[in-house]
Amino acid sequence: MLERFGPAYFRSLPDRPGVYFFYDGAGRLLYVGKAKSLRMRLGSYRYAHPDRNSRKTWRLVHAVCEIRWEVCPDHAAALLRENRLLRELRPPFNRAQVWPWSAVYLGVRVTEHEVAVRVRRMQESGWEWFGAFPAFAIRAFHALRRLSTGVHGEANAPYRQVESVARRDFVVCRGRLPVAELRAFLNGESAALLEGFEREAAAYGGRDLACQNRVLNDLVWLEQFYSQGSGRLRRMTGGGGTVSPEEMSDWLAVLHA
Repeated sequence: MLERFGPAYFRSLPDRPGVYFFYDGAGRLLYVGKAKSLRMRLGSYRYAHPDRNSRKTWRLVHAVCEIRWEVCPDHAAALLRENRLLRELRPPFNRAQVWPWSAVYLGVRVTEHEVAVRVRRMQESGWEWFGAFPAFAIRAFHALRRLSTGVHGEANAPYRQVESVARRDFVVCRGRLPVAELRAFLNGESAALLEGFEREAAAYGGRDLACQNRVLNDLVWLEQFYSQGSGRLRRMTGGGGTVSPEEMSDWLAVLHA
């Protein structure tokens, strides 16, 4: 890239936050990136080397024939601008943040005697929805299902560490899953539901070690969901309600900056 653009080009770049665009010789967009300093970030590509960089970066550097950029007011603005451009343009060399729809919603439906819970990529009518949450909420959903339905108390009950979204619903009696605590947990207001499951875990003390470990593993998933899922979403929004996967993606991008 130094040979293609020359040292004067890189010295002329603004030392400001912004987003940048790489194009190939046919004018096709290859990659969108963000930077705290466009001069430093774009200048770093001059030193790409196959022994230090990934094959993807090495291929990208060799394909770039044109660079464009936009200056942003600050780094947070650059992050949000990059996020939205990735969703809109989906450049072939970008992977992260291009498809925010890996997010999921958790739904609750309450009848006189039962509570039904489901996980979906999109909200459906007839349910009370919470989210959107990152995809790890699928694991928390299955942990909630196992702890609520008492699967750990069954002798030789089947258990899989990783479960798909295929089994996306479960129903339990209202006494087994307190509705107010469930709503507060999914809304990031209170961890009372998790604390109740933790108290129940003492009942498994007499069972085999493998069963105890499975229970503890599920409790960890619910704790992670509350701290990094529902609780974080509530802090981001300043209250309850649902958000779109795109909004969740934008908030997480700024949070992890």
